[in-house]
Amino acid sequence: MTGTSENRLARCTLCPALCGLGLDWDGPDRPRVAYPAQAGTGLCPRGSALGDLLAAPSRIRWPRQRRDGGAIDVKLDGAIAAAAERMAGGATVLIDAASLPIEQIVAAADIVAVWEGVRLCAVLAPEDEQVLMGVEASGATYLADEDLAGCDGFLIIGNAFAGNPRCARGVLDARKGNPRVPTVVIDSGGGVPESFASLRVPCPAGGELDALQSEQVASAVEGCRKLGVIIAAEAGRGGRWARVGFLAGRLANAQGGGVAVQTAGANALAALRLRVSLGMVSLAEAMTPAAGDEVRVAIGVDVLGLLGWAGPPVAIAAAAAPNQTTATAELILPTALPCEMGGTFIQAGTKPVTSAALLAPPAGVPTPAELLGLLAAAAGVRVPQSDTKPAVPERLAAPEPPEVAAPAIDQSALVAAREALHHADGALTAQAGWQSQLQPVPELRVSPRDAEALGVGDLADVEVETESYRTAARVRVVEYISPGTLAISEGDPRARRLLSYVIDADRDVLVSRPGVVAVRRAAR
Repeated sequence: MTGTSENRLARCTLCPALCGLGLDWDGPDRPRVAYPAQAGTGLCPRGSALGDLLAAPSRIRWPRQRRDGGAIDVKLDGAIAAAAERMAGGATVLIDAASLPIEQIVAAADIVAVWEGVRLCAVLAPEDEQVLMGVEASGATYLADEDLAGCDGFLIIGNAFAGNPRCARGVLDARKGNPRVPTVVIDSGGGVPESFASLRVPCPAGGELDALQSEQVASAVEGCRKLGVIIAAEAGRGGRWARVGFLAGRLANAQGGGVAVQTAGANALAALRLRVSLGMVSLAEAMTPAAGDEVRVAIGVDVLGLLGWAGPPVAIAAAAAPNQTTATAELILPTALPCEMGGTFIQAGTKPVTSAALLAPPAGVPTPAELLGLLAAAAGVRVPQSDTKPAVPERLAAPEPPEVAAPAIDQSALVAAREALHHADGALTAQAGWQSQLQPVPELRVSPRDAEALGVGDLADVEVETESYRTAARVRVVEYISPGTLAISEGDPRARRLLSYVIDADRDVLVSRPGVVAVRRAAR
C-alpha cells in the first residue's frame, strides 16, 4: 500500500494486525494516512488517527518546564541537562514498549544496564501482560490472523474484534465456508463477537474465568480438530487473566489449535519476553511508592492515564501528544510517534516482521531510545553503541498461574470494554480531531432491561459514578450483555479512573476489578 517492497512496508503498530500504511498529503505540512485502494484490505480508526497526529496542533515538538504554577518553553539541551540532574538520585524509566520495535527496547535496556541507579520498565497494559504470561506457560501454539480461516471452531474471550479488527475476517471466512462452525463467546462487556456467536456463555462482571471452565464450553468445542481461541484481555474484570490465558491455551492444545491474543500494541509479546529475559522491573514494582530521591520518567507512555491514577508523581514525561502524565510532570520532553519508528516486530506471536517508518519524526524530536541515550550522556554515562540486529526473544518458561478468587459483587457492576476507536487508554489516538468529535464522552453499554430500569435509551446522556470517580457518559443499549453488568469504553482516561488499578503485592501485578456503579440521568 506504500508502493515499496514488503520488507520496507510501513505498518501501524497499535495492534497485532500490523496493517500496512500509505501516506498522502493534503498540503505541504498536512500529511495523512491513506486508506488502501484494494478491496479486502482496510484501516481501522486507530490507524487512520496516526496520520491526523503527524501534524496535529497539539503535537509536543519541544521541551517545556513547569515554573510558578505554569509552564514555559525551554531548549532541548537545557531540558536534557535538567532531567539528567533530576535523575541523579535514582530513577525508574517507563517506556511504552508494546508499540516499540525490538531494536528500541533492546537499545533502552543496554543504556540502563550501564547507568548506575537507573532501572527500566517495559510498560504493557496489565491485562495483556498477564494473559500473555498465562499463554506462555500453557505451551499453546500462537495463531496469526491468516491461520484463523482454517480453524473449525472458535472460542472468543472479550471483544477480540475491537482488539484487532482484522482477526474478524478470519472468523467470518471460516463461517462462510461452513456456517455451522461453532463460535463460542465469553464476554461480560457485551462486545461485537456476541452477535456472531453460536453459543453465548452467560458471563457476569469479571466472570470470564468461571465461564471458560464451564461444561457448556467443553461440550461446545469437543468435536473441534483445530480450535482457534481468540482473547482480548480487558481492564476492569479482576486479576484472573493469567489463569484465563493458561487454561485457554491448554484447551486450544487439547483441540489441535492455538491462541491469538489481541493486545494493545503490536509488540506486546516481544516486550514481555524482553522484560523478563533482560531483568527489567515490572509495572507494579515501578509504580510502588519510591524511597528517597528516586524519580519516575515516563517515555511515550501515559502511565497515569493507563492506570486511572492521579498520582504518584511522574517527574519527567516524554510524549508525542499531551496526556494525563504530561499534565502533572515537572519537565515535558518530545518523543516520536509509533509510526515514526521502524524495526522488528513479532506478528501475532508467530514470526518476525520488519516495519519501516511512515515518516521521520519532526526535526529535533528523538525516538525513546535516542532520548534515553541523550539523558544518559548528560549524566556522564558512556552510552553503548551497537549495530547488531537483536535476536527475536524466545518463549518464556513461565510457571502455571495460581488460582484467583472471583470478584465478589452482588449489585450492579461496571466493567471496562475494548474499543476499536482508541489505542490503549486513548491518550494518543484521542488527539485526532475527528475522534474527539465522534466520541466526546465515553460510551456506556447497558442491557435493554437495565436501560428500562434506568429510564434511558440509546444516546442518552448519563452520569456514571463508582467509589473512585464520577464522569459523564453516553448510553448504548446492547442486546448481548448480562443484566446488572454495565460496560464503559476502556479507551478513555475518564473511564479508567472509574475502575483504577491497585497493586497486588503478593503477585507483583496491577489489578483493575469490576466496581459497584450508580448511573443517573445527566442534569439538563
